[in-house]
Amino acid sequence: MNDTKQKLMNVTRQMIDNGGIDSVSMREIGKKMQLSRSAVYRHFKNKEDLLAAIVVENFEMLESSIGNSIKGINNPVKLLESILINYYDFGLKNRDHYRLMFGREWDKEQYPEVYAAAFKTFDTSAAFLAKAQEQKCIINKPTKVITAMVYAFIHGLVELRFAGHDEPEKGLNDPHSLISSFLSMIRV
Repeated sequence: MNDTKQKLMNVTRQMIDNGGIDSVSMREIGKKMQLSRSAVYRHFKNKEDLLAAIVVENFEMLESSIGNSIKGINNPVKLLESILINYYDFGLKNRDHYRLMFGREWDKEQYPEVYAAAFKTFDTSAAFLAKAQEQKCIINKPTKVITAMVYAFIHGLVELRFAGHDEPEKGLNDPHSLISSFLSMIRV
């Protein structure tokens, strides 16, 4: 990736961090980088293409974070716990980026790189779940099904937190404990 394109992405990332996804405009990005609007469009067809590139980069960051968090962990259930905690923490630390990644549907035909990046992360989780199944640590369901269940749980937990539903009286104030409890439900 060329330097200007990466700088455009960095400025966009800062705009999302500071003002949310709606704050991003090609005109404003050009102003911040002292580029003409047409110069910005030479690198990205439109705002959606630019946001898609950010999403791919976000999935790479999540994948890297997961990889770093599981180094040295041999217990498959502890690996899964680390992955889920990583997802949860990533969502909370990067709310608008998380919503950009998971809160909208990206057209597979138009943005195959987003689809591929999302599936790479899904497949990483599925591989660890399959390994846990092979070692008879978690329930024996089709790997895709169990991975989808795990994803539904963790994304639901993140969304509940975004919505402010972390009340102790509902038992939602300790997400790490909830993750551990969820994993105990799918253990053999």
